[in-house]
Amino acid sequence: MVLPSSLSLKRIIECAKLADEVGIDFLLLTDHYMTLASNQTVDAWTTLGALAVETKRIRLGTCVTPIPFRPPQLLAKVVATVDQLSNGRVILGVGAGWHRPEFEAYSIWDDDKVRVAKTREGIELIRKLWTSDKPVNFEGNYYKVMGSVLEPKPVQKPYPPLWFGTTGAYMLKLAARYADGWVPPVPSISFDVYHTVLKELRESSPPNRTIKLNFNGTLDELTQSLPSFVKMGFDGAILARMPPETLTEAIRKLATEIAGKYRGL
Repeated sequence: MVLPSSLSLKRIIECAKLADEVGIDFLLLTDHYMTLASNQTVDAWTTLGALAVETKRIRLGTCVTPIPFRPPQLLAKVVATVDQLSNGRVILGVGAGWHRPEFEAYSIWDDDKVRVAKTREGIELIRKLWTSDKPVNFEGNYYKVMGSVLEPKPVQKPYPPLWFGTTGAYMLKLAARYADGWVPPVPSISFDVYHTVLKELRESSPPNRTIKLNFNGTLDELTQSLPSFVKMGFDGAILARMPPETLTEAIRKLATEIAGKYRGL
């Protein structure tokens, strides 16, 4: 399931603990400081650190983290720490960012081409920091580090999975190269876009790379579309876009009705 970072910390923790108890596979937080809907948000990775302590089995991640928004070497350290706190349950959602006011307020805004290039370079640096046993020296077009040591490493080997959230042509090419999973944007995309993404990732990915493909929707949408998405070849169903006051009931139904039906198809 996906929860917006505009929910209160108390509500996010309540939903995460319930999702953990009833057997939901993973919980993703949106990673925004400012949005079109609300500028009252919590920091996703700080919150995921708290959820790592409050839960026992559910996987935790973002939907998705804009890589150019933060220095990638700092993000690598934060994600590694949350992976340690959760004993290897972290998923790093990967995006290039899209909300210009948010970047201008907290980071640096660049055009689409540069943000995609920063994402690719940032992923390379993050993976080096997660896997290298020696100090990392890295000099790219946008990022440079000298003698960087990241310890302790993430629990997951070789590193936490990277789940891309994108429908753009350039980012899909990056996903085909680097992604362990793909998540659709929230709020929603059309079936035609799902088909395009499926075709691009299946045809462009190396033969040895398996990408977990997810679809999303409300409870009603998931119920109605399960057979179609399974037939298309998608691997996971994500609950999204539920009103905050219905989340408790939705989480229980997701576990008892949707998950059982999906796993039986």
